[in-house]
Amino acid sequence: MIAERTVKDTELDKVLEIIRKNALSPEGKARITSDLVIFEESVIEKRSRKIEEYLNLLSGVAPDPFPSISDIFTYVESTHADIHGEDIYKAGEFLHSYISMLVFLEKEDEIHEEDKELSSEILSSIDNEGNVYEDHPRLLPLIRKRDEIRSERVRYSSRFISEHRTLVQQSEAMFRNERVVIPIRSDQKRIPGCYISGASSSGNTLFAEPAELLALNNDAVIAEERIRAEKMKILHELSDKVRNLVPVLKDMLERVIEFDFYYSFALWVKRSKAVQPRRGKTLSLIAARHPLLGEKAVPITITLPDGVTALVLSGANAGGKTVTMKTIALLALLNQIGGYIPADAHSVLPLYSSVFTDIGDGQSILDAASTFSSHMKNIAEICNKADGNSLVILDELGSGTDPEEGAALSRSMLSYFSKHTALTCITSHYSQVKSFAYSEKAMMNASMEFDERSGLPTYRVLEGIPGDSHALETAKRMRIPKEIIEAAAEELRGGDATTGRIIKALISKERTLDRKITEISILKKKEEKSREEFEKKEKKKKKKENELRKEGVKEINDYLRSTRKELERLVMDVRTGNLTQEKTRKVKSYIKSVEEVKAREESLIDDTEEIVEDTSPINPGDLVLCGSSRALGHVVAVKGNNVTVSLENGLRMDIKRNMVHHAPKSEKKTSVEYGVSTRKADYTIDVRGLTLEEALRRVEDQIEAAILSSLPSFSIIHGYGDGILSRGIHEYLKKRKEIKDYRFARPEDGGMGKTYVELF
Repeated sequence: MIAERTVKDTELDKVLEIIRKNALSPEGKARITSDLVIFEESVIEKRSRKIEEYLNLLSGVAPDPFPSISDIFTYVESTHADIHGEDIYKAGEFLHSYISMLVFLEKEDEIHEEDKELSSEILSSIDNEGNVYEDHPRLLPLIRKRDEIRSERVRYSSRFISEHRTLVQQSEAMFRNERVVIPIRSDQKRIPGCYISGASSSGNTLFAEPAELLALNNDAVIAEERIRAEKMKILHELSDKVRNLVPVLKDMLERVIEFDFYYSFALWVKRSKAVQPRRGKTLSLIAARHPLLGEKAVPITITLPDGVTALVLSGANAGGKTVTMKTIALLALLNQIGGYIPADAHSVLPLYSSVFTDIGDGQSILDAASTFSSHMKNIAEICNKADGNSLVILDELGSGTDPEEGAALSRSMLSYFSKHTALTCITSHYSQVKSFAYSEKAMMNASMEFDERSGLPTYRVLEGIPGDSHALETAKRMRIPKEIIEAAAEELRGGDATTGRIIKALISKERTLDRKITEISILKKKEEKSREEFEKKEKKKKKKENELRKEGVKEINDYLRSTRKELERLVMDVRTGNLTQEKTRKVKSYIKSVEEVKAREESLIDDTEEIVEDTSPINPGDLVLCGSSRALGHVVAVKGNNVTVSLENGLRMDIKRNMVHHAPKSEKKTSVEYGVSTRKADYTIDVRGLTLEEALRRVEDQIEAAILSSLPSFSIIHGYGDGILSRGIHEYLKKRKEIKDYRFARPEDGGMGKTYVELF
């Protein structure tokens, strides 16, 4: 268990409160505490894997919040009386939310039909105050009967007043004590057949119920009592069902609490852009951010070399030392809750057996403890409890007492903790402590960078370099009188400022190196960019050349096809002897020149990405494809690296072997048919009884029809079943870009047996 002081110092409680707000159940919120910090690597890895699963589910429909039902368990255990109506409603709402949780987790197969039915029955029977709805099916005939009696009562009263105008005091009946009465004059109290039920305060008006009205009033009261009794009966039946389900509800609640942990942390991880750090023995935080600072957080980067067990952080006041220490401790604790921290994914965090802190002023008036004594008391407890796997954070170690004694005490404590803990981080202004850290292999100095020109801290951690306190600059920023600052500066000039000069020289050199590294990096990036642009231009140029050459080959092929008949006629003339030898020679020369141009152009085309070289033997008579145009022909002869081919158009040509490929035995032409659906969109489609494949085709048709018809939304009735249809349809809707939103229907409109779909 983490000490209360550590939780307070690191502000872990505030971060957990942010995470707690993501929980969906009151019981789940209550379980998100510092007690979740654990030290077992296997459990942490299991949690982080689970959180990763939930991160992948966050893009789906969010689950519904849960009401608190713990009081129901206590009530059921203490009495056998009926459960209150509002608690029955909570149970129904809890079941509904539990089902939505299983849908979120993509575990619809775990949904029980009886749970859905009970939830639907409760939510459709009573409101959140536990009152039975007036339109409940079992109440409707009773309410209809009561309303008929009331109507008859009104008609009779009106008729009686109309017939006895001389007796009545006013022209309308009155309603007293849930009964309708006739106001008559006080001197008419002996009207036969009338029951006098009361009188006005003045005594001038009597309230009478004629015999028939008396019977109607009694019937109305009885009808109302029957309605009330039926409502009590409905509540009693629902109470029994919830009472019988209590053991199941307890198991469900435990699962909801576990769900809340992973769901809450997954949302926090997504919003804070947290990552899983790597495991290792040495701490290395890269671009780490304090979760409470939000966008204002300055990323912290600090890497400890192997073997370093103590870190001394120094630098200006208000320069970020304490925030850096808090960030280290807080991220270590968060890592040991869920395995995620807001930092770069290359960060490395060891697992610590315990985390101890001493940050801030623990002075207590009641305990009569000074600042120094309070620190010493807390550090003494840490000495007794820390072990070789502990992380210890000590802010302003040795402060609050004589500087010389404080520095000596700080060195001895630092030496002790570096030998007895996994890592101890301290902040200090003592130059003796900084020098001591330089002399020890297991220790490392670091400081918070300070901009000398602006006189302001940058909050950047400088590794291996001790920091100056910059007390005078800080005092100047706080508007301390100039006279005081100048006097202090004069006194410092007369003293030993060697450490300060060394620090400034180191920082100056470090900045110079950083600047040179940055310049080299920029030049390297420019060179890489120039090379990439050159390669792109070369590829583009080569592509253009290939396109031009292909276009040339195409033109030659087109020309050959267009002049084919003329060439065939000339060849026929040659064969029949109608041409002279000179003309024959010219025709052959022309044909050969055209074929040579075509072959030359084809040989220049770079088709290495499109055509795989055919190395199998080529023999006379083989059916082949020639060149990039893939012209079909038969092999006539093979001479070394040249192949003579007779094309389908009757021409012969010599072509290089690497431009000839065996033709496939048969080639099937593929045809594509296009169709347009003219079916109109429906406001509701019913896919019950269909297979999932048939249902998805029906949904696809509906979406297309809805888009064409400009229908903004529609409903899909898929029923409850075993969840195959609803799950499959939801998976399909999730992938459709045209869908703006989809969700289960309201309980009274079909609940989880129906889905509402909205389109963009």
